[in-house]
Amino acid sequence: MNKWAYSLLVVAVGWLAYRYRYRMADWALRIPSLRKQLIRFALNIPAVRGALVWQMLRP
Repeated sequence: MNKWAYSLLVVAVGWLAYRYRYRMADWALRIPSLRKQLIRFALNIPAVRGALVWQMLRP
C-alpha cells in the first residue's frame, strides 16, 4: 500500500509540475542567484550552447 501511495504522489507532483511549468520557470528566473546557476547549467549542454551561438553569429 505504501508503494501505491508513493506512486500516486509522484504522478500527481509530475502532473502539477507539467501543468505549471511556465509559472515555476518564471518564478525561478526572478531570483538572480538561481538564474545564474540555471544559465550555467544550460550552457553546459552542448546542444543548447550550439543553438545559442548559432543564433548570435548567424548572418
